[in-house]
Amino acid sequence: MSLVSIIVPCRNYGALLPEALASVLAQTHAEWECLVVDDGSTDSTPAVAAHYAARDPRIRYLARPHAGASAARNHGLREARGQFIQFLDADDLLPPRKLEAQLAYLAAHPTVDVVYGDVRYFRHGEPAVLSRSFDMQDTTAWFVPLHGTGAAVLRPLLVENRVVIHAPLLRRSVFEAVGAFSERLGAVEDWEFWLRCAAGGQVFDYQDLPGTQTLVRVHSRSTSQDRARVVANVERLRVHLKPLLVGLGDASLVALNQALLNEIRLENASYYLEHAQFRRGLLGFAQLALDSGRYWASAKDVVYWLRRHARNAIKK
Repeated sequence: MSLVSIIVPCRNYGALLPEALASVLAQTHAEWECLVVDDGSTDSTPAVAAHYAARDPRIRYLARPHAGASAARNHGLREARGQFIQFLDADDLLPPRKLEAQLAYLAAHPTVDVVYGDVRYFRHGEPAVLSRSFDMQDTTAWFVPLHGTGAAVLRPLLVENRVVIHAPLLRRSVFEAVGAFSERLGAVEDWEFWLRCAAGGQVFDYQDLPGTQTLVRVHSRSTSQDRARVVANVERLRVHLKPLLVGLGDASLVALNQALLNEIRLENASYYLEHAQFRRGLLGFAQLALDSGRYWASAKDVVYWLRRHARNAIKK
């Protein structure tokens, strides 16, 4: 059985959903079901999804109250019937041979749980102009290929999320082993899931197979553009990871995560003070001082950022 369940969470992306579903319909592997999970949309999403569901019985429309992308994906997982899982955000696209090529790879490599490939970015309205980087400057690819499991995958994944949500094709057994997406994080929930997979012994394999480069749309409504939301959730993620890493018994991974947590706390606390969110900024510097032991340095940072805010306020 090679049924692939394609799960598409959608929140007010009715204008872009047709392009995403067109990329699903164009798949050369025809044994799939597509679950469009409407996360409480107030736009044309219900009508668009219903139109495509009437057009092709492989497409199912699932409506639910707004609870976030993680809850929507988890709802799709509960309804999915396939032995393989493919995610697709409603503003992004799958290349036509992706399912076919990655299914063949998993069939030939039964010990691999997560196979994924490269990614290309395109600006909204310019799908033919592709870049290797989110800034569309075609700089070096931002991720390091992952192979294996455990510390070999955890270490680079701790530094940065190396896996775009719709780049992999996963066996359903992955979710049976490590669980679904965390609904406690408002963003970076996919990053937390990949880390949990690596810690739980799931085997990753990056393969740049022909025709498997997933496409990510760059536009103003993309979650990745919301700096404050993403960075705040990265801090929450690193706090959330502490018990998991301690349980693995690798002190070097615990130390790496703490160092990265200190960096993001400094960035967040500085941002909050500069933007007059004084309580959050002071609490951030206090926690940073407790974790790092750098009390005097943190005090000096607080003074610096308060003075900077005052100077900016005077200029206005």
